[in-house]
Amino acid sequence: MAIRESVKTVGGIVFSVFSPSEIRKYSVAEITAPETYDEDGMPVQGGLMDNRLGTLEPGQKCATCGNTATRCPGHFGHVELAEPVLHIGFVNDIHKILISTCRACGRLLIPQKDLDAYKERLSQSNAFTPTLAENIAKEILTKAKKTKVCPHCGKQQYEIEFIKPTVFHEVTEWGGATRLLPVAIRERLERVIDEDFMILGYDPKSTRPEWFVLQALPVPPVSVRPSITLESGIRSEDDLTHKIVDILRVNQRVKESKESGTPPLIVQDLVDLLQYHVTTYF
Repeated sequence: MAIRESVKTVGGIVFSVFSPSEIRKYSVAEITAPETYDEDGMPVQGGLMDNRLGTLEPGQKCATCGNTATRCPGHFGHVELAEPVLHIGFVNDIHKILISTCRACGRLLIPQKDLDAYKERLSQSNAFTPTLAENIAKEILTKAKKTKVCPHCGKQQYEIEFIKPTVFHEVTEWGGATRLLPVAIRERLERVIDEDFMILGYDPKSTRPEWFVLQALPVPPVSVRPSITLESGIRSEDDLTHKIVDILRVNQRVKESKESGTPPLIVQDLVDLLQYHVTTYF
């Protein structure tokens, strides 16, 4: 008697954004040391070549899965950022959300009856279509830009100025400009409710707007950024490894500056440098 095997087909693929807790969950080690190897040529614990992230040497076993280089898939680590920074891949999304939501309550700057009408349009569509979501998002953006007072909480709204690549200002009615730092932007994005986020065309089940601001940075396995040994016998590291070294060094300086009571302006310069290195890393 033949046994019929059940066939499973892929219904679709969903792309989402890692939350800080997911980045930490999938990480096997927090990376804190900018050094890669010690004087004996062994990987530094907590460094970018930590053998918990995988192994490249033939016959050497990975400290996480116990496999050799041929069978070890490699494992992610992470860096805890001393200050949040914007993910350069999502700055346009951040800009769109800041423009279309209230600076105080986080609601979309559209009257509730209009929001209900948009929800109805989305629900009546047989399937979620990107074109419909994009059209609705554009309509909301156009209306929100003209809104000077939040229809939900009554707070005054100010213009958002975006200076590429990663600087945002809030321009008041009398012409003054206040910089919105990543930590303040993240607080604003946290106030956006799932229902409003969905109307803008996002899936709140897999993505939240505050995740566009990084608190933890994933560190790829050593197999993604292998080091090579030159003819001279000197070990040469991958460009990604060099870039994460820059991030680690500046991150440590930010942390030390905050703990030692350094003037805020100097700390902010260091945070801007951290933002620069994370941006150029991506």
